[in-house]
Amino acid sequence: MAQPDVTLRLMTPADADAVASLQAASWRSAYRGVFTDHYLDHEADTERRQAWRARLHVGAAGSEWGLIAEDAADRLLGFAYVIPDRDPVWGDYIDNLHVAPALKGGGIGRRLMRGVATRLLHEGSTRPLYLWVLDVNTAARGFYERLGAEISDPQVSEPLAGQQHPVWRCVWARPSTLLDDA
Repeated sequence: MAQPDVTLRLMTPADADAVASLQAASWRSAYRGVFTDHYLDHEADTERRQAWRARLHVGAAGSEWGLIAEDAADRLLGFAYVIPDRDPVWGDYIDNLHVAPALKGGGIGRRLMRGVATRLLHEGSTRPLYLWVLDVNTAARGFYERLGAEISDPQVSEPLAGQQHPVWRCVWARPSTLLDDA
């Protein structure tokens, strides 16, 4: 499959529904058998749409921001959402990173991670960068490890789809390492 031309831009409140739809599709692809089928098939789209509309309305006024990866036809291919300086020890937080399920493995996630690191460095951040990944998502853990993350600090998530799940913290002590092979 040919890799689409990918451009990155800042997320806006107008992106809320498309972002929600992509996240729900990503969850259906990655978490079938982890989240309930009822949630994935009947609740995820509406719940994610409400959450993203509220978040982007509030986030637009704060320091939170997101990056959209899109193709030449302005189709959403993936996104990342960042909360700078979320934790005094762990630093800047990637709250979400999703790529359209059919496009995983094509470099879009890597482009988003580089875009996040570039923007944070441009804003003057010298903090570490971190995110949480569900234990069952071995593909994502492998992706983050290939990008240089240290995987540690096993915990239990806040409720996702009505349940708590085992998670791992993925940390880049120096986010600039995400740009090393650019």
